[in-house]
Amino acid sequence: MRTSISVILLRASLLWFVTTGAAFGASGQLRAQGAEFVLQLEDGRILKRDALVGLKLVLAGETGGTEIRIDAVDEDAGAVGGPIPLYRLSLVHPADPASADFCRPDAYGRRAGFPLSDGAGGFRLTCTSGAEGKCVLMGYRPWEDTEDIPMKDLHRACVHMLRADYGGDDHPSTRNGTVIDIYDRFGIQKAERVGGMRFEAAWGRDGALCVAHPRIAENISLEDIGRRYPALAGFLGPASCDEDAMKAEPRALLFNRSPAPLP
Repeated sequence: MRTSISVILLRASLLWFVTTGAAFGASGQLRAQGAEFVLQLEDGRILKRDALVGLKLVLAGETGGTEIRIDAVDEDAGAVGGPIPLYRLSLVHPADPASADFCRPDAYGRRAGFPLSDGAGGFRLTCTSGAEGKCVLMGYRPWEDTEDIPMKDLHRACVHMLRADYGGDDHPSTRNGTVIDIYDRFGIQKAERVGGMRFEAAWGRDGALCVAHPRIAENISLEDIGRRYPALAGFLGPASCDEDAMKAEPRALLFNRSPAPLP
């Protein structure tokens, strides 16, 4: 269980606190600034990055006593939009003194994660191997939300898209390792026109707006999608889900292509 976690939510209302110990010399408040941990100590010092190695979060509530420890800090210098700090995290449960990596390895073999503000005084931890983390590294940074580029909605749409969560109800239907071509109407990600791929779907903040073909036919069919999500029933199949037409739909933020057999 510990090695399969990709996202954990930390809120002040759920009673989490920081154990700083002698290395930090004072207690303080930890928050997320973008994708970065920032620890403000009671003595006025502000600590970031390497200064936080060894920091432990002790979770209260249902997970009482469980520790999340920052073991190392690196950086993804190639992340779209600028570098993102990557934290090597370990998880220790009070009933099991052995530590385990918080994150599974991503496509580059990194076991890393970072925090994202939840907008309610707390933050969630996400891994680079999970959809939330991947979408941030692709350039969809929810903390950079503006009137011109709705980054929060783009990030949500990206998470649904990566998971092939057509109804936006946290029912993924993709398969690990599936290659897809992703692009958006703002030019953050551009289409690569990979051979053998056809238009799959257009995506909004709450899931797919239309589906030309399912990504993994063995996992879900167009008929299944129509039965499960009646709002999509009239927008399924290539005749009802046209790429050019969807580019004119303002709710469509992201688009993707994926391998599909020819009709």
